[in-house]
Amino acid sequence: MSRIPIDISKSKTSGKLITRQWILEKIFEYLLPLMIVGMFPFIAIMEFNSNLKKDEPIGLSIVFLIFTLVIGGFMIYSIFNVYKLKRIKGISRGKNSNLIKKIAEKNEWNISANNQQISIINFSWQDSGTDWGKQMTILYDEKDILVNCISFGLFSSPSPFHWFANRRKVNKLTTEFENGIKNVLQQRV
Repeated sequence: MSRIPIDISKSKTSGKLITRQWILEKIFEYLLPLMIVGMFPFIAIMEFNSNLKKDEPIGLSIVFLIFTLVIGGFMIYSIFNVYKLKRIKGISRGKNSNLIKKIAEKNEWNISANNQQISIINFSWQDSGTDWGKQMTILYDEKDILVNCISFGLFSSPSPFHWFANRRKVNKLTTEFENGIKNVLQQRV
């Protein structure tokens, strides 16, 4: 069904996708990206420190340090928000599910799982070319839906480095879902 097993009830209450994984898998999911992101500011700080000790010009090393800190900040933000769910107001569970199906068909997205609790949409790696596929998870919570999109890296591990591109997919679904709700409500009147 999905690449990562999801605990639906805990995810609804926490506002984040809660996965059923071994503790070591969860640690490596955060530790490895944090090490990669932290490596560049560390190198920039060492270069800046070296230039200070040698009385060399520090202008370029300050620019490099600021650049790596800003990019590192964005990456750390994305690492800790990769599983965050976005809540979207809906109508009812059945109508929300039908609307999701229509949006997926319109955009030619592949629905791999669909039931009363969850819908999973898989995107091909060919859509972006920078990852090994995306998965959009939609949880149905009474009248609302909770949406998350995750890109997968090598060996099907969630990649936080595509978080900003994934947010665009979620925002596209949000816009089309809200427009679909407006149309349904206008047809009632």
